[in-house]
Amino acid sequence: MIKLFSRICAVVLIIVGTTALCHAQTAYVSDMLILTFREGPGPNYPVLSALKSDTPLTVIEEKNGYLKVALSSGEKGWVDKSYVVTDPPKSIIIEQLKKENAALEEKIKVLSEKSDQALMAQLKKENQSLIQTVETLKSRYTTLKTASANITDVLEENKQLKTQNSSLSATLDQQKGKNKFLYKTGMIKWFLAGVGVLLLGWLIGLSISSRQGGSSSLLD
Repeated sequence: MIKLFSRICAVVLIIVGTTALCHAQTAYVSDMLILTFREGPGPNYPVLSALKSDTPLTVIEEKNGYLKVALSSGEKGWVDKSYVVTDPPKSIIIEQLKKENAALEEKIKVLSEKSDQALMAQLKKENQSLIQTVETLKSRYTTLKTASANITDVLEENKQLKTQNSSLSATLDQQKGKNKFLYKTGMIKWFLAGVGVLLLGWLIGLSISSRQGGSSSLLD
């Protein structure tokens, strides 16, 4: 998918480059083996050299079916217009496509590396965040565990206190029963003591009365 995208981009760039070349009056020797490069616009002028196919030419002017052109070396001369084309030859297009494809692949490689680095940085950041979250959860768990242990201790202590309270309540109830019994026993004792005092007083009075009666009979 990436290679197809790079090739499409390369073709678009070549088309744009071809348009620019046409506007710059650039032409090429057509698909023939040799094209004569003459001093003037006609077959009677001396031949300066022979140009191979795909040789780039800069068109200067046109005359009598010939084009005055300049080579990349700066040398100027005339060539037959019939063997000159303005469209880039296939070999040049292929070479440019190769160069553009190589350049695009390099850019894609760089972007891919940057993307991988950015992804790794993002993953590292997320990993750090997860580590912090785990540490926070661990801390909360420890706190809850400690609190739970404290609650367990409190519940156990409360249970013990309830047991002691029940024992003390039972002891208190027993003590209350004993106190109540002692209270009743004391009341009975005080009652009997009062009765005894009254009885003793009655007996003493009776004894005194009987003595007084005996004394008065003797006097008579």
